[in-house]
Formats: sequence, structure tokens, C-alpha cells
Amino acid sequence: MRRPPPIARFIAQPIALILIAATSGCTSDPQFTQHRSYPSQLSRLSPSTIQLFRADTRVTLTNTTAKNFGPSTIWLNQWYAHDIDGLGIGQTITLNLNSFKDEYGDAFRGGGFFATQAPDKIVLAELETHPTDQLAEAAPALLPLIVVGQREH
Repeated sequence: MRRPPPIARFIAQPIALILIAATSGCTSDPQFTQHRSYPSQLSRLSPSTIQLFRADTRVTLTNTTAKNFGPSTIWLNQWYAHDIDGLGIGQTITLNLNSFKDEYGDAFRGGGFFATQAPDKIVLAELETHPTDQLAEAAPALLPLIVVGQREH
């Protein structure tokens, strides 16, 4: 049996390493969590006095209404969502814009110093909530929020 020439061994070994590295990199991201799509079929309430204030890569909102909101979802631009545990009367929460995800797991482009793309603007913000009504079970609805604090880039 004849031995392969030395050059064939030098080529075969790197190719084998490249193939092993390429196939081991084809795994799914363990952080991926698929979110649901925007619930366009829900009824819309009249706009609230809750302001969603954008400051760089974060948003802050304060419940200035006289209602407590239980577990809810904040929707940006009818595409990106972030679940919250609730929003009590007078409560303020601050969230990173990159924590808002779409149904495919892609993050909202919030910008920042190391951003490689222009940040997305927040055109519409809504709170999807199950209103707490002690007399009857209320249906989920979308509550429009007031968006403030955006700069023109």
C-alpha cells in the first residue's frame, strides 16, 4: 500500500479541523425565547396619562393613573414586546431597550455608544393589560402610552 504524499497530510488536517469547528458552531442559541406576535385583534382603550420617556438606551414609565395594572406586556411600534410583572399606582419602572424582543427573538435597536446601526425610533407604545376589575372579569386590551424624550438623529 502506498503512502499519501506529505502535502496531502498538510492539507487534510486543516480541512478536517475547519469542518469540525464549522459543525460544532451550528447549535441553537440557548438564550432564544420566541415571543408571540402583536395582538392586533385586541380592543384599544382611550390614551392614558402614562408617559414612556426615552433616555438613550432606556425607557422609563410611571403609572400616573388611579389604576393598578397586573402582569402586562409593553409593546413598542406594534412589533417589540417586554413582559412586566405589573405597574402599581405611582410606580416607576426603567427598562433597557435591547430587552424588547420581537416574535423572532430579535432585539429593538436602542442605539448606544457601540451601536453599529442607527437606533430605532419609538413611534407607538402600548400597554397590553388585563384590567383589574373586582366586579367582573375584564377582557385584555391595549392602552396607548404617551412617548416623550426622543431626539432627532
